[in-house]
Amino acid sequence: MFKAAKAGPRKAITANRLSDGLVVFLSEAGEWSLSVGDAALFADGPELEKALAFGKEQHEARIILDPYAIDMEVVGDTARPTRLRERIRAIGPTIAYGDAERAKLSDVGG
Repeated sequence: MFKAAKAGPRKAITANRLSDGLVVFLSEAGEWSLSVGDAALFADGPELEKALAFGKEQHEARIILDPYAIDMEVVGDTARPTRLRERIRAIGPTIAYGDAERAKLSDVGG
């Protein structure tokens, strides 16, 4: 189940790109990036509210779908989502699927 971001931790804005459904993150340049590494980090307050308002404008312009804030943690020099659901959205599933799974199965079969 989706859980809203908590007060306190740094936040990033995420959504899905409407043209293809891929997960995107709002960058420092105000663009939507496919890489969580490009995500701008915001503290609670006016900065975050401004970023969410921009996301809402992008939603209304039919560029992205359902923008929302996610909690982020910084480990070393790398920022990553704190919740497993958001990590999976950012870096992919926890199991092989699609082309990788088909390749694995074809190696087994033959």
